[in-house]
Amino acid sequence: MIKTREDLKFYLIEDGKRNGFGNNYAQYIIRLLIGNESAHAYRYIKTLRYCEYYLNNSSLIHRILYYYYKLKLARLGGKYLIKISPNTVGYGLRIIHLSGGGGVRIGALKVGNYCGFNSGVLIGTTTDETCRPIIGDHVAFAPGAKAFGKISIGNNVFVAPNAVVTKDVPDNVIVGGVPAKILKNKELKE
Repeated sequence: MIKTREDLKFYLIEDGKRNGFGNNYAQYIIRLLIGNESAHAYRYIKTLRYCEYYLNNSSLIHRILYYYYKLKLARLGGKYLIKISPNTVGYGLRIIHLSGGGGVRIGALKVGNYCGFNSGVLIGTTTDETCRPIIGDHVAFAPGAKAFGKISIGNNVFVAPNAVVTKDVPDNVIVGGVPAKILKNKELKE
């Protein structure tokens, strides 16, 4: 959760690294101007992080800026077809593609750090707002992957293209299929 300016800076740096920018603001602006997909995805992520920061602080100026960034986030979300609720996704977020599959909707209860989402990913509920997935750290969703219901997806998991996850997934596996099954265990690197 982003509470301080230091937290905000840390989240922005980690998100920037995952999207190929690090601290290089000039490179980000140039890529944004030429229409690079990762720059536009990072633009949405930056706005999300500022929205989270201002939401988590309670002064009058923070409230005003929160509503400004909330409006900006909604506008960019409509433009890029991305929907992520504030304070649900950890640092190191990466949205890999914006085109070719129909947007990204992350309606999870909690998403860990260093997660990546491709186009067409849909994560959400089947019944009510409390029945949403919890996703661990270092999880990657391939194009068209989906996860529904009150499930838990472990750490270091890869969800294959067009897989539909409806049951809990343990750590360090690759899942695929409809409904998703464990295809193989991932080899851990030292």
